[in-house]
Amino acid sequence: MAITVLLTFSFVYAQDDEVSVDNTLHTLKDIRVISKTVNYEPYSLEYSLAIRQPIDHSDTTKGFFYQQFRLLHRGFSKPMVMETEGYDGREPHSELQKILDANDIDVEFRYFNQSKPNPLDWRYANFEQAVADLHHINQVFHALYHSKWISTGISRGGETTITYRYFYPDDVDASVPYVAPMPNDIEDKRIYAFLDTAGGATCVKKIRNVQTFLLQHEQEALAKIPVPEKNLHYTFVGGVGQAYEYMVMEYPFSFWQISMLTEKDIPTNNNLDSCLAHIYKIFGSYISTFADEENERFIPHSYMTYQTGYYKYNIAPFKNYLHCLTGANPTAAPLPPSIARMPYDPDFEKKINAWIAKSGNNILYIYGGRDTWSACKAEFGNGVNAQRFIIPGMNHYYARIRTMPPSMQQQFGDALYAMTGLHADFSKLQ
Repeated sequence: MAITVLLTFSFVYAQDDEVSVDNTLHTLKDIRVISKTVNYEPYSLEYSLAIRQPIDHSDTTKGFFYQQFRLLHRGFSKPMVMETEGYDGREPHSELQKILDANDIDVEFRYFNQSKPNPLDWRYANFEQAVADLHHINQVFHALYHSKWISTGISRGGETTITYRYFYPDDVDASVPYVAPMPNDIEDKRIYAFLDTAGGATCVKKIRNVQTFLLQHEQEALAKIPVPEKNLHYTFVGGVGQAYEYMVMEYPFSFWQISMLTEKDIPTNNNLDSCLAHIYKIFGSYISTFADEENERFIPHSYMTYQTGYYKYNIAPFKNYLHCLTGANPTAAPLPPSIARMPYDPDFEKKINAWIAKSGNNILYIYGGRDTWSACKAEFGNGVNAQRFIIPGMNHYYARIRTMPPSMQQQFGDALYAMTGLHADFSKLQ
């Protein structure tokens, strides 16, 4: 009987709360409700929303566009996790949302997927405008959710988390960027230092031998690549031959960043089929990673590297074997010929990195011990209360709170509590 009464009360509460959220969303200025999903056990409301954003936040006469985001509502009195994406939006169910039983807002980055002005004006694809988008959303929803706010993001989304905090330090109480690269140049040399040492000298030599072998047998390899891959378009990089050489140059970066392969998985038999199979294990393809069809959706990211910095491919050790990539080291962020690359602005990332070092308080950084991007991790001094958690053996995809050793999880939970007063329940990640 008591259980029945409790369930009835919970259901009635959920219905009342749902009506309240529905009514509130429809009164919010600039907000469109696209769709809604309701779950009663456990209770949650999930909305697909769009917000009217200025193309230029400093001059609204330039026009507006609608930016898409998702809201997971668990209760007005619960904390809010704000997921700052670097690309398309995704489901608002972050680790922090789970361990804090929090609400969650996941924001698609401007110029990606459905969040595009029409026509596209690339002058406004920059981080100043993107974080102003986040600030606008924050201000609209801060009026509804009065508990603690935490921003978080993964990879480029983590870089967004940090940059957002730099421009709007009072919007949230704490920030948790995952695997966030903070380059110090358009050709961050720390990447080369990482790749020259990762796994030890023997492993480095094995990887370089595979690269050399693949370049020495380029024409034979191209003949083995499936026709559907070769029939894709490769104007961003210059052609099929360039795509193949890009793949060979990218291989060590991705070996450590996105695979969990180890030294014993690197072929040493000088067999082309073995080497190509090894490449396929990492990329899930041979050369299509560099096809226009794959890179089309990353154009805003590649364009914005003039602000954020990035990495290039050191072709010097392979110049005797390259047929297509000549001259200066090529960028790992190719653009279509129709879009002019902006000159690199070193001051943008320099000022953010300087702020991280001296004033970036209440930030918990998470990195993977084997992830190539850990070479470009955020650096800070003793004068700030930030903490960094480098998870042993984890790559870009697996460096998460759930993969932390128990002692590191406890340290993370203690740090998060010290910054927000919120208790984390790590059992929710099982």
